[in-house]
Amino acid sequence: MTHNGLPADMPSYRLKFFLQQARIVLGLSSGALRYLEFAIDNCQPSDFREGRICAIWYSLERLAALLGLSKRQIARIEAELVGAGLIKRTYPDRKSRSGDRVDGVIKRAAGINLAPLIEKAEYIRLLVSRQMQADEDRERLREHIQGLFLQIRDLDDADADEAATCILPRRRPNELSDIKKMQEVAEALEAVLADFSTVAGQPEKTVESDKNVRLNMNEEKKNKTRIAEKPREEGRLNTSPAHARLLAGPQLGEYIDLYACGAPPDWQAVTRAAHDRAYELGVSSRLWRERCTQLGEARTALCLIVADRNSQRDGPFGRKNAAASFAGMARKEARQIAVLDGLVGELTHALLRSGGNL
Repeated sequence: MTHNGLPADMPSYRLKFFLQQARIVLGLSSGALRYLEFAIDNCQPSDFREGRICAIWYSLERLAALLGLSKRQIARIEAELVGAGLIKRTYPDRKSRSGDRVDGVIKRAAGINLAPLIEKAEYIRLLVSRQMQADEDRERLREHIQGLFLQIRDLDDADADEAATCILPRRRPNELSDIKKMQEVAEALEAVLADFSTVAGQPEKTVESDKNVRLNMNEEKKNKTRIAEKPREEGRLNTSPAHARLLAGPQLGEYIDLYACGAPPDWQAVTRAAHDRAYELGVSSRLWRERCTQLGEARTALCLIVADRNSQRDGPFGRKNAAASFAGMARKEARQIAVLDGLVGELTHALLRSGGNL
């Protein structure tokens, strides 16, 4: 069984290197890699030229002794490599392996032929190239994510810091290996940085006299005290518990039904369910308590419901990270930017258009 030869720029030792780098991607065991390396080393460079036979014909006993394995292990490895399409058995069943080499050229070989491996050499090199590129991409993304965390920290904003932590709680990009997940984390952090940088860059109102300064400071202190001590009035909510249940995603909807105990849901069932779902999504208990104090439990629960549902959507209102979306939405509500009612309305219309299946 002849072959088309290794590429001119790939001597046999380079083929061994590519196999080592691509072992995991190819799904090869360490024993299979050792076997291929041994087979390559025990062929001559001329065997890898186009039109030649490239093979070994050691017996199972001899291979087992040379590799320090049992005959059964050798048989299992050969079966693995045949299944992977990297070698071919060229000896008849129940016959011994044999071959003839004349003037350095194999004329006949009834053994293990490496032609399938040689034919796949370029494909294996491509796998290694892609793997190396992916490793470089991962490293760049890790550095980018770490840099985003540093930029968010430099904003010196507790809410921004909390939102970033919701996205990657341990703040360790080195723990991420999936490129898609890393891209999602980077995009979410970029959104947090852009959002809070805009807020941080807004100029503060100036005052005209020392007297006004004292009055404004006192009024601000009163406002802060009121916010810290009791929730904002929820009288302007345009959403009922039943409406909130319709907006909820599948998992959160189940929690609401569970707390409602078979009855129509009330706000207590909705808020308890939202609290449980927030924990699952990675929203910290501290952030949840703060927002419940600032916004009221029902409005905080609505923020969570919308963020959770939007994380399951595509399109302009889709969000990849529910916890970060909740943090940003609740922060804007706490600053009385009033985004929630509009998002609730949009989500309601979207559900109606889709028949309840976003």
